[in-house]
Amino acid sequence: MKKRSMLSRQIRIVTIAIFCLAYTFGVFQVLGQATSSKLIDAKVHSRALENNLLGDSADQQVAVYLPPSYETSPSKRFPVIYFLHGYSPENQVMEQGKQFQELMNKLIAAGTVREMIVVVPNGRNAYYGSFYTNSSVGGNWEDFITRDVVSYVDGNYRTIPQAASRGITGHSMGGYGSIVMGMKHPDTFGAVYSLSACCTSMLADLGPSNTSWRQALKFKSKDDFRADSFNSVYAIALTAMAAAFSPNPNRAPLFVDFPFQLENNLLVPNSPAYTRFQAKLPVNMVTEYAGNLLKLRGIYVDYGVQEEFSHIPAGSLALSRELSEHGIPHTFEVYQGDHNRRIPERLETRVLPFFSRLLKFEAR
Repeated sequence: MKKRSMLSRQIRIVTIAIFCLAYTFGVFQVLGQATSSKLIDAKVHSRALENNLLGDSADQQVAVYLPPSYETSPSKRFPVIYFLHGYSPENQVMEQGKQFQELMNKLIAAGTVREMIVVVPNGRNAYYGSFYTNSSVGGNWEDFITRDVVSYVDGNYRTIPQAASRGITGHSMGGYGSIVMGMKHPDTFGAVYSLSACCTSMLADLGPSNTSWRQALKFKSKDDFRADSFNSVYAIALTAMAAAFSPNPNRAPLFVDFPFQLENNLLVPNSPAYTRFQAKLPVNMVTEYAGNLLKLRGIYVDYGVQEEFSHIPAGSLALSRELSEHGIPHTFEVYQGDHNRRIPERLETRVLPFFSRLLKFEAR
């Protein structure tokens, strides 16, 4: 009996040891898979940006995240998420790319999302933001994204080259760009997630009540741009919007027509620039592009309750109402958060799972 007891104990010890080894190996295997992803710092040449009046290079930086099995499964193809970053005086491309690498590795290892390629193209120009818009002054940034970047990614990586397998998302300026590109290019992108989109409508602090318009009207050249305070950055951003939405290549040195002008010390609409500017705002574009929006596999719009830019809640609500009035299915969410603080969490819990659910993981 004693020998049998000792034998049983030895068997239990060996069994536990084998289990521990298997568990440890499994953990290390998962971690190894999670850390075998790649983040590539690429350059894409764009004919659409050549000879722009702001002097920005036609060779633009693009971060490309490749998931773990990209290397280990050489015949496998992947859907692609395109992320458009926000307005900023600083370059954000690789910083955003590293954030996506960390989030994707974590979620793939946990089985929360399927493997996808993530692409972060640059959208920053001499005015700190292109608004991803075709402009006779800043160059054709919409074409850069929808034509040049997509063609480069499909031509250099194992993507599934169809709209149903491409999603587009972005934050703030990028949220604006994502919803506009979804409207205009359902043949390129199949689903849209817009995070805290700016500039959807000329309401609240995007209207004449914003004193930063007065500061912008005083700019004489780019030498006047000093991003040393919030109000200064806002005035530069309004100038960047005008360069995108109401450009004037004949009006050096800023090459813009502002949508407002001063009359008797009051800001009033400056026609026809005001009309041109308004035409580029998504709330005013829904009617024209309703048919395109109905082709999308999904639309998600959100913003935080503590949003600092008052035009974002007002414009997002107006956009959701406009989509609803045209019978366009979409998800609209208001959450506890401000303009920036909870964006990584939103990417993890909403954006990446959204595309993992909606994008097609096989070619048609």
